[in-house]
Amino acid sequence: MGAGGVGSYFGGMLARSGAELTFVCRGAHLEAIRRKGLRVATPGEDFTVERISATDDPAAVGPVDVIVQSVKLYDLASSSRMMLPMVGRQTMVLPIQNGVTAAEEIGAIAGAERVAAGMTFVNARIESPGVVRRRSEANLLAFGELDGRVSARVTKFRDLCVAAGIEARASENIGRDLWRKFTAVAALSAVCCLSRQPMGPIREDPALRALYVQAMKEVAALAAAKGLELEPDIVDRTLAIAQRFDYESRVSMLEDLEAGRRLELDWLSGYVSGEARRLGVATPFHDVAYACLKPAAGGRREQS
Repeated sequence: MGAGGVGSYFGGMLARSGAELTFVCRGAHLEAIRRKGLRVATPGEDFTVERISATDDPAAVGPVDVIVQSVKLYDLASSSRMMLPMVGRQTMVLPIQNGVTAAEEIGAIAGAERVAAGMTFVNARIESPGVVRRRSEANLLAFGELDGRVSARVTKFRDLCVAAGIEARASENIGRDLWRKFTAVAALSAVCCLSRQPMGPIREDPALRALYVQAMKEVAALAAAKGLELEPDIVDRTLAIAQRFDYESRVSMLEDLEAGRRLELDWLSGYVSGEARRLGVATPFHDVAYACLKPAAGGRREQS
């Protein structure tokens, strides 16, 4: 649902392996897939799935086993209402957005019992209509039940993904996994956007690195206030992972900012700032980041 870069990549991998699936997308990307299929390019291989079902009308699909909900966070509520014709009694809805609120938001619309939670580490973008490129070595999709059960529906979908060449993992604590990623993503998105810099300068400039560390510590403190104790060395671990990225790697929110598109700011620094205020946690960096970036969060007027 919302087959952009990440959704198209995972969908292409699954389709090549023989899974029966439908892309819900729109515009030139939809027309290209209908006309010539989907081309997937990765660091190790390129392939094309010539015949793949695609539509812009969820009602035409009907109930399915799994919905991978992969739209941007600002489209999540409207997209989840649109997907309801695909939700049957046994459907599992799997959000893979950034942030930590997607499962709750979808549950309020489709029913909490139908929603698992997921996260991904993959850098995939639509290069041109009908063509998606994975630019990272990372190829991870982790998901699980919010109560920690390793359910039959989670393991069945994990096995399907693994068979398709996806590094899929069934998590026994997806809430903690989401907050581990959120610690890095919320912090890095804010620092990169405020400085207009890619990954390399954030790592190597002492002042920017210090801001990145502070931003991560604030998210970890918020997690602790919400009863989710992350590893004591979560910041050092995240910094070590950051060393693996190319110097010019750009977070998606910086790319959106530079292109004048809407930002997921309200679900990143905005969420940190607001939730911290509610719980009495000090998050001065995210407060400033949210205030400074909020005027750009709606995108440029001519693109709205």
